[in-house]
Amino acid sequence: GGVFGLSTVLALLQRPRYANTRITIVDAAAEIPNAYGSSVDSSRIVRPDYSNPIYARLAAEAQVLWRDQSPSGFGGQGRYSEPGFLLTVDNEDKAAYLKDCYANVKASERVGGQGARQDVELLEGEEKIRRVSGYEEIRALWGYVNWRSGWADAAKTVEFMRCKIEEVGGGRVTFRLGQKVDRLTVDDGKRVVTGVQLGDGEQLAADLVVLATGAWTASLVDLRGRAVATGQVLTYIEITDEEEEAMKDRPTIINMSRGLFIIPPRQRLLKIARHAFGYLNPTPVPAKNMLGCEGEEEESREIEVSLPWNGMAVPKEGQDACRAALHELLPHMADRPFVKTRVCWYSDTPTGDFIIDWVPAYQRVFVATGGSGHGFKFAPIIGHKIVDGIEGRLEAELRHIWRWRESVGEFDGCDDGSRAGRRGMIAKEEMAKG
Repeated sequence: GGVFGLSTVLALLQRPRYANTRITIVDAAAEIPNAYGSSVDSSRIVRPDYSNPIYARLAAEAQVLWRDQSPSGFGGQGRYSEPGFLLTVDNEDKAAYLKDCYANVKASERVGGQGARQDVELLEGEEKIRRVSGYEEIRALWGYVNWRSGWADAAKTVEFMRCKIEEVGGGRVTFRLGQKVDRLTVDDGKRVVTGVQLGDGEQLAADLVVLATGAWTASLVDLRGRAVATGQVLTYIEITDEEEEAMKDRPTIINMSRGLFIIPPRQRLLKIARHAFGYLNPTPVPAKNMLGCEGEEEESREIEVSLPWNGMAVPKEGQDACRAALHELLPHMADRPFVKTRVCWYSDTPTGDFIIDWVPAYQRVFVATGGSGHGFKFAPIIGHKIVDGIEGRLEAELRHIWRWRESVGEFDGCDDGSRAGRRGMIAKEEMAKG
């Protein structure tokens, strides 16, 4: 019931070759949007600002659909806003990543032409950054603003996708909600995946299983050294109607050196969040439930992997980091209590690249995971890329970066250049500190 899964179903429904295909969506949540899903929140950044030109191009492609403001468009009914995105650094550690982002969006601007104003503006020095950001106390070495970036209401987008599936799918799509998948069922002799087994023991047969299970994927397939669930910090404070009006058209701002960002508020809630290496939640999983762990020795033991901790509040360490951002950007709001905190669970890969590929050594099982905290923005197009992968028609450069990779061994965070903060923090240890 997340973005990768729902987008895949929408793509299947739009292709004539699947006109007679029956599709079952299984989700552990009682409803979609799933309150614990990484794609379900008040806001997610939508931007082509990447150091990797492949993702920059893909994001620009998705933005064409985000900008469709019709009721049936992805950006309609207030789901998408485009007030710009300001990226800053306050030291040289993240400067190389940011310079690559700037070069890519400037190249795209040159190709696409320029309107009445400069879409991408280099900002050297605090005075220029303060002018553009609207935050008079901001401290930053340099940065740039992309006025063609924006943000989307993530929960409303997921709801829109679900409604679209119900409308277009008719009787071809069945939702099995409130039912957790325990494991995949396999014809052992042929290593053919035949379906899934639910928590109550019921088995659902399938000609093809697509695992778009986000940070929970590691409980079903052996992803050690390929992907790990990491918890990211989200905090919220209440603001007044007047404060919201004053901030609503400011660009989203992120300090890449610290990973902290603020998105323009809605419904009198201001979100302060962190894009970091995150928290790990080591959890034992029976090896027999994980595809790729067959064999007598593996069958009888448990394997420890990081999995989401549903309902986890933000530890003091994370709250302090967000509080520090408030002290810098909005000092008059810095002492307000957090009315809500949440840990959002990413499926992180070592490089930040998605995993969209067939699971090796098995038939009839395809995985689409590894969103690495930046997959949501591709909601309008990622399903078509996933179905292209299933059909063997995915573009070569995407097939290469999203391939099933060899294990890199144990890793403690995504090294795509965009992350900040401490590595290797254990969720339970941080919660125990207060």
